[in-house]
Amino acid sequence: MITDRSNMLCILRILEEYSDESHILSVADIREKLKSEYDINPDRRTVYGAIAALNDFGYEISTYEQNGKGYYLLGRKFEPAEIRLLMDAVYSCRYISTQQTKELLDKIRSFSSVHERKKYTFANIVNPDKKSPNHEIFLNIEILDNAINEKRKISFTYLRYDEKKKLVPRREAPYIANPYAMICENEHYYLVLILDGHDDPSFYRIDMIKDIKVLDEHISIPAKDAKLGSMKNVVYAYSGEPVSIELLCDDIGLRYCIEKFGKDIAVYPSKDEKRRHKVMISAAPQGMLYWALQYIQHIELTKPLELRNQISKAIKESNY
Repeated sequence: MITDRSNMLCILRILEEYSDESHILSVADIREKLKSEYDINPDRRTVYGAIAALNDFGYEISTYEQNGKGYYLLGRKFEPAEIRLLMDAVYSCRYISTQQTKELLDKIRSFSSVHERKKYTFANIVNPDKKSPNHEIFLNIEILDNAINEKRKISFTYLRYDEKKKLVPRREAPYIANPYAMICENEHYYLVLILDGHDDPSFYRIDMIKDIKVLDEHISIPAKDAKLGSMKNVVYAYSGEPVSIELLCDDIGLRYCIEKFGKDIAVYPSKDEKRRHKVMISAAPQGMLYWALQYIQHIELTKPLELRNQISKAIKESNY
């Protein structure tokens, strides 16, 4: 039951829900909302006092004295551009199921007024069929976060698609692993881990994991000994020992390199007739094979020769 002591919280909620710069509420508007939504009827003086107290407490509420019209919540936890950015990011994440996407978008919208929420609509550009059907993603993240912080091993089932397009276990026996971190890479969310019996880190998609259990056993390889530095320039979630790689890039290819590997890459003017840039990076070879093929019009991998030959072989043996 709402009592007089709750007046301030109710008024704050009314301002959060219904006020913004384009929708300024008078005291009469606030009292009407309090009556219809909370069945309370504080007098005008109580409303004035509550708003003054909220401002003193740190909430930014524009007052009649400031705008000449009434009251609205000036400062919010997120600016409109921040809400749009967060919503677009969630909407585009393929590893979040369609239903969980909707629920998360509704939560983000709630940080704006009911009037502002109408602006946040989406064109139908993300095929729902591309969204993960695994509804355990948020539960997985919570469990994995605890396991990583507690430095404990985990067991889990890893999934794959069968010919009926259904997710099924990749194998009967559960995987046992040392978990270290969760990262976004190539439109997916990965768990960085070392499987029991292995020495090197690898990536497993969190949306393809289910039935996670945190084990009593602590991780057998401490993070400082897990070679996690080798994952810095991972490509397409392919792990492996990084090697020195030389690329020749046009201006567009150079942009792709900087966007993928950061600004700490070494860039030199090339002396070839195409006036391309020479770029030196360090990355795992297997992922670089597919990355270089993707940008083959703008990037030529010149060293190491073995990797260059693999790219040439892939091109010759392709179906095109």
